Amino acid sequence: MELSKKFLKSLILGKIKQKYNVSYGDTDYLIYNFKDKFYSVEFRFRIQYRRLLTFEGFSIFSSKEIENEVSNIIIEELKKYYIQYFYFNSKKFYKTDYDFSQEILSEIHLEEFLNEFVKCLEYHEQKVFPKLLDINFLAEYVGSVSFENQLDIPVGGQYPVSVFKKLAILKWGNQDEKYLEYKKGLYDFILEDLENPKYKGEAKFYLTGFNKLVNHLENEKNPFIENNIC
Repeated sequence: MELSKKFLKSLILGKIKQKYNVSYGDTDYLIYNFKDKFYSVEFRFRIQYRRLLTFEGFSIFSSKEIENEVSNIIIEELKKYYIQYFYFNSKKFYKTDYDFSQEILSEIHLEEFLNEFVKCLEYHEQKVFPKLLDINFLAEYVGSVSFENQLDIPVGGQYPVSVFKKLAILKWGNQDEKYLEYKKGLYDFILEDLENPKYKGEAKFYLTGFNKLVNHLENEKNPFIENNIC
């Protein structure tokens, strides 16, 4: 059975309850987006060799309120490193043995594949996305790894601003021990950058941004203290 993006576009839209916008990505990709006043989410399907179909999981999640709070405390010189998206691995939330990358052999096989996808999507819409609007839950997720392994939890953006975002989430989500661990780890990295001629010019902005961030987090009111759901 041969697959096409045009064929799959309408077929998948017919199976999902929530209205998503669809676009064609580079060469092999179908990209589905959903946005409302609380968050945005994206997922992709890839078609290779006209038969190999891969659902790539939920690659982008953005909580608008959390992102806006973080963005407001990033200094202008470091805005270029900031991206208002939170990337997460859906496998951490949805346990299944089903293989979402398969060579599709028949219409029945395709129906089974897409039905498994719909189950996965509905689980995330009902159980996962709402939790990721809770700053406490998000802080537990970010803090589930040590600072040494912090790259395992990508949150969008580039160093050091990606770690700034993690510091804010950990602080606002009451993960104080992890906040202190990440704060020290990042500060040590910035000191090393200041000693490196390659990064020294930019590192002064890292330090300025770091100091502003920490001062804000430790002296200003937690914006989520009264209502942890954005």
